[in-house]
Amino acid sequence: MIQRIQSLYLLLVAILTGLMLAMPLGSFLGGTEEMRLTAFGFTDAEGTLVLTAYGLAATIVAAALLALVTIFLYRKRLLQFRLCVVETVLLAGVVLFETYYVWGGARSLTAFAVSAWKLLPAAFFPLVSLVFTCLALRGIRKDILLLRSLDRLR
Repeated sequence: MIQRIQSLYLLLVAILTGLMLAMPLGSFLGGTEEMRLTAFGFTDAEGTLVLTAYGLAATIVAAALLALVTIFLYRKRLLQFRLCVVETVLLAGVVLFETYYVWGGARSLTAFAVSAWKLLPAAFFPLVSLVFTCLALRGIRKDILLLRSLDRLR
């Protein structure tokens, strides 16, 4: 199970998406104030939640759990392949949510005029996870094709 390379790729996807829940995704400066975008929303300097982003958090949690579940379906390769495709869609949704909150969410904070912003390394984890998911899909596809070729020999 874990010795298959696609299982390691999926484990990396689960770890990266899990880390997104704990790390800030972006930093926004407005005058002398600083706000941070986390998976749960915008927080101010004291750590209080100013604007919620529960859709982003739910999508991240779903992507992390789906990657973990997919690892243990190594005997059902077609199902594992399909779930990896769903994982790709979820990760694309995470990227879209991040984009929405970086561009639109910061503007919706009316009392906070954003003068500068920067994305932190955790904001790029979904893109890296997408690459790892595509590599896992390629490995699962190779396994499926190998087993089909062995079935023809019998």
